[in-house]
Amino acid sequence: MKLVKFFAIAVAAFAVACAPEENKTNAPEFELTESKILCDVSAGAWENCNAYAWTDNGELLGGWPGTALTEKEGDYYVWVAPAELCGQTINFIINNGTEQTVDITELVVVDGTVVALTTKGEDGKWLASINGEETEAPAPKEEPVVVLGDHSWGVTGSFNGWTDTAMTLNGNSVSATIEILAEDADKKFKVRADGAWDINYGFAATEDLTAAPVDGTSFPATFNSGDIVVAEAGTYEIVLTVDGEVETFTITKK
Repeated sequence: MKLVKFFAIAVAAFAVACAPEENKTNAPEFELTESKILCDVSAGAWENCNAYAWTDNGELLGGWPGTALTEKEGDYYVWVAPAELCGQTINFIINNGTEQTVDITELVVVDGTVVALTTKGEDGKWLASINGEETEAPAPKEEPVVVLGDHSWGVTGSFNGWTDTAMTLNGNSVSATIEILAEDADKKFKVRADGAWDINYGFAATEDLTAAPVDGTSFPATFNSGDIVVAEAGTYEIVLTVDGEVETFTITKK
């Protein structure tokens, strides 16, 4: 009888040991957890920090300027990534509402990753390092040949939550009238095509032109450039003109 019992137990043990992996129920189960990205903005002496992120397929994780980071661990501002992004790659910008980093692409969401400001580039955007390794500055976008009528155009800025106020096509120009309120602290905007950032125009300061005029004077509309900023609340007419390969803005405060 003992021999029979021993044989039965041995057969059962062998069956368990040889069972396919999918049939074993004693393997530990792992669940995705939230991952913290630590943002070091000490190089810019920022007093606040926002995290703006989007996935590789273009899905935004909140509107601009992103999630205000209120939690800190030591000197780091903390962004908590959604659980489903753990181990995935995303695109990332940290900003303080005025200054920002370049687009940080292919950032792997791993708990404890440190993104730190390093130096400010000529375009006014900060370069950053990831876990101490400097990221490369993105190659400048090549300006395409633009035919206004081939696109839909909009003015996007802090006044409309960086959505688009439609512009009207009139020959070689597009125009729109926008209302900027006093409570809009930033008073920034740009003109872009098709509700995306592949084709966008803004203001590039020069020695001769340090601020965009708002008296109807023409000035260069610079491809993929800085935001246009106005000092006062009010009603503004925005006109983008494309004449051959020359793009200009006129902005008139009403």
